[in-house]
Amino acid sequence: MSISSSSYNLVLNLKNIPGWHTARKILVIESDDWGGIRFPSKKIYNMLEKAGVPLTKGYMRYDSLESAKDLEALFDVLESVKDRNKRCAVISPAVNVANPDFKRIRAFGFIKYYYEKFSDTLSRLDKGPDTIHMWQQGIEAGIFIPELHGREHISVQFWLEKLREGNKDLLLAFDNEVASVDIPGVKPVLQGFRPEFYFDSGDQKQFLEDAIREAHSLFNNIFGYKPLVFVPTNGIFHPDFDDTLAKCGLKFVNVNHFSLMPNGKGGLKFRFSVTGQKVKSGMRYYIRNCAFEPSSESYKGIELTLKQIEIAFKWRKPAIISNHRANFVGSISVENRENGLRELHKLLLAIVTRWPDVEFLSSREALNYLNETNR
Repeated sequence: MSISSSSYNLVLNLKNIPGWHTARKILVIESDDWGGIRFPSKKIYNMLEKAGVPLTKGYMRYDSLESAKDLEALFDVLESVKDRNKRCAVISPAVNVANPDFKRIRAFGFIKYYYEKFSDTLSRLDKGPDTIHMWQQGIEAGIFIPELHGREHISVQFWLEKLREGNKDLLLAFDNEVASVDIPGVKPVLQGFRPEFYFDSGDQKQFLEDAIREAHSLFNNIFGYKPLVFVPTNGIFHPDFDDTLAKCGLKFVNVNHFSLMPNGKGGLKFRFSVTGQKVKSGMRYYIRNCAFEPSSESYKGIELTLKQIEIAFKWRKPAIISNHRANFVGSISVENRENGLRELHKLLLAIVTRWPDVEFLSSREALNYLNETNR
């Protein structure tokens, strides 16, 4: 074993030691970025790329609004593998419940922000009733249980400011309903305008508190139940918003062991957290300890994810897998969806073979169990 792999294994072990633990072999898959428009179509992606617009790369190059066909294919894979309790595999999609209303934003000179429900975006792009029906089928089957990723996956206040400045690449992308553009003159944390809850000053916080309340209401309106779990976009969040989450009825916040948080002065600082940590607002923090991203350029197969699960179970931690929608959607590349689903099936089969006592749970089920056993 090389020094680098030894060091990596050491890090994996250390990050799984602190915090709540359980003898149960619980496996949770959390998949981010559902609901967001990202790239409306392959045609638009190719046109913007040809025009030289600096689009976000990596796995995100495949990301687009989910279709009914995407969900049906994903559900087929989840239903094909069962745990010790004969329960199908489960994914908890973290959903952005709104997208920009591009026409109204432009009509008002990029001064004020307007949005539409993601279900309305689906309908407008001819993916509506069938796709929403598949969402409901997944919920009713207990295999696709949404939680909240925020209102939109956009640093809205900074995005509008740059649009008003007139960057031609950003405006061309905007006119084609794309927000994630890596333009010059933007600090690294804001590249692609993706972290919703980054702020530079205190006077920007009210907008973000309103976004939480509106996101919670929209989620309930779309799905017919209230979210319990909040997954901040790009992992950037500030504990000042914990009270707003708690008042909305949310109970759990996804964090990293060393999370980035705005310092309110244009920079970032770190805070240390552990799974099961309870904060003043009553919220509990939890940490993902595994990753599975088959659309990533660095992906080399399921073995790394299996090693992460092994170490999580060794330290009596639930294996909470981080994942993204881009792995399972095919509007930009059908081959991408087929590869992602093939790798997911391989991973799930390997899990139930290696750990026959594994239990597939949604985020809310696993975290409610944490809450009940971690007084």
